[in-house]
Amino acid sequence: MKDRRVSPFKAESFQGMNNIAVKSKGSLEIPSMILNANVEPDGSLQRRPGLEKIINLPGAHSLWTNNAGIVLCMAQREIYRVIDTATTVQLVDTAQPDAPMSYFEVDGRIYMSNKNWTGMYDPLQDVMKAWGEPVPDAPIVVPAAGSLPVGRYQVCITTLSEYGRTSGNSNLSIIVLDEPGGISIPNLPATASVWITDPNGANLLFAGNSSPITDVPENSEPIPTMWGSPPLPMNHMCWALGRAWGCVGKKVYYSEPYQPELFLLSTNFFDLSDPVLMIARAGSGLFVGCEAKTDLFAGTDPATMTQTTVGKGVVPGTLSYATDLGDMGRDVPIWVGKDGVYAGLRDGRAVNLIKEKVQIDPQQSTGASVCRVKDGRRQMLFSARQNMKGQEVGFGDNASCEVIRKGAVI
Repeated sequence: MKDRRVSPFKAESFQGMNNIAVKSKGSLEIPSMILNANVEPDGSLQRRPGLEKIINLPGAHSLWTNNAGIVLCMAQREIYRVIDTATTVQLVDTAQPDAPMSYFEVDGRIYMSNKNWTGMYDPLQDVMKAWGEPVPDAPIVVPAAGSLPVGRYQVCITTLSEYGRTSGNSNLSIIVLDEPGGISIPNLPATASVWITDPNGANLLFAGNSSPITDVPENSEPIPTMWGSPPLPMNHMCWALGRAWGCVGKKVYYSEPYQPELFLLSTNFFDLSDPVLMIARAGSGLFVGCEAKTDLFAGTDPATMTQTTVGKGVVPGTLSYATDLGDMGRDVPIWVGKDGVYAGLRDGRAVNLIKEKVQIDPQQSTGASVCRVKDGRRQMLFSARQNMKGQEVGFGDNASCEVIRKGAVI
């Protein structure tokens, strides 16, 4: 068998691929295409190594890793963990229609969601669980013996998760005591806390962890999770600024500070004009990509964030983070936009990295990306569908990009 390896070829004044600049026919300094080759730092071209399938998992998508040994993916509505890059273990069947999944990690636990389902994986227990503590049923309230003053009381309960997190409150139950007495709650869960108002009052205060309630609360501790709940099924999630962020259609929801399992769904969201396709952390703020544009939400407090348009629309699924982009910073979000590959800088700018060298026109359907360091060199790899004739397009390299359609670079 003949050795088909390509011998290194060196272009003395190589300046990168460029399908925009007008140049002499046959120029090797600025080629219009590079096919199946990597460019080495000395200007030589090396044959690109191939890929090897290591796991047979039909329909696999939404691959994620925490770079600390945990690799997750989804296939045909089921969540899998990849072990030693060789085998897969099913964690859960979501029992919902298959859809792209997004993930983030907080306190060693991995939260995940798509448009149909949410869940949380605890690696220490190696168990999939519900995301957040469910809101408990409203308490059943019955008059009992005690020394509560006469009046109208509102009562609700919360429960405590195994991780020490307080749930949102139940619906309110009302009881009127016509004479001094107490309040019995026959359906009180084992991990519950009871919250009641003063007689004829409105503010809910901690009243104990057992039933019956016989005395007015001795302290003024207010309920901390009023009307909170676990999240809705969301897309394009991230953990940033001490909060969980995710979108449902045109709305971006955010959790309570440092409580990824607690959302105030009726109030804590931004309502945008277009469907949201990306949420990226960026220094002191967020980049939010939609179909028509990308906005910077500057600030750390959602109540005072300012919104500014900084770029065009994005291709969903193409967000990744470059650990080190030199002068551009570290942990830099990179994504594919409608007209190029963008980097979101800490100063709030969204910079098109390939604007002067490569023209692309991707569809805004699901794509993919990865930023990595291979053989000591930074690489950004992307895949998306090209609008022209509906063909698939993949592109990536260290500085500008290589655009490949049907196996040929354009």
